[in-house]
Formats: sequence, structure tokens, C-alpha cells
Amino acid sequence: MRTRLLSAALVAGVLLVPAAAVGRPASGTVVKAVFNKTLKTTILVAARGRTVYLLTYDTKGSPTCARVDPGCPKIWPAVTSAGAPVAGAGVEQRLLGIVKGADGSRQVTYNRHPLYYYENDSAAGDVNGQACYGIWYVLSPRGAAIRKHGPQC
Repeated sequence: MRTRLLSAALVAGVLLVPAAAVGRPASGTVVKAVFNKTLKTTILVAARGRTVYLLTYDTKGSPTCARVDPGCPKIWPAVTSAGAPVAGAGVEQRLLGIVKGADGSRQVTYNRHPLYYYENDSAAGDVNGQACYGIWYVLSPRGAAIRKHGPQC
């Protein structure tokens, strides 16, 4: 009898875990602040420590990369998030948001700036897109463009 009750409890527990997991909200992209050795300042990064950038043409929180150049989203892919973006170390949650990206994706914003990655940043800490064409910049933890010169794209 005791064995049957234990078996029934285990089966019920196993069956209930997946049901509870289904109701969980989608996880969001974590954005955090880290010190960048190349620029000698603190910048924002997202997934796997990849540097995030803003495009100075993006005004009023609207992404314009695809309108500037149809090939832009391939070189400068949007930082997206399945759920609400999450503030990591040194980042203010109140400055994070979501806008509709060019392809309908959920593009992450910080201080109303839509965020992008740069395709030529292959490792955490790379800032190869910094000051690219004078319109792409990394962000400070305050959410402003850091206008230091970088490697130039």
C-alpha cells in the first residue's frame, strides 16, 4: 500500500512539473554593463557578452536600420527578446523596453534606443562597429551613445 502511494505521488509529481512549466513566461534577453578594455569605459552587452550598439538615425524609439539600407539588418541584426528584457549588473530595468523590429521581431531598447549587434564582432568584448560611419555607437549604462573612436568598421 505504502509503495503504491509513493509510486502514485511520484507519477503525479512528474506529470505536474511539465504542466507548471508550460505556464512560465518566456525568458528575456539579459543586458548588462561591463568594462571594455579597448574603449577603456563601461559599455552595454547582451547575449554571450556581445556588444550592443545604437543607430543615431533611430529617433523616437523607432528602428530605422532596414529603411536606411535593406541590407542593414544582415550586418546589424536587432537584439531581440522572447520575453521582457532583463537588467543585469549595472543596467536599469526602467530603461529597458521592446519595440517592433523591422521584421516584426521584439527588438530590445535601452533608454528608447533600439539595440543592434554588429556582424563583425565575433567575441565577447569586440567593438568593431564603434563609430562606424559616424552613426553606430556603443551605449553607456545611462543609455547614451559613447562617442569615442573605435576600430572603425
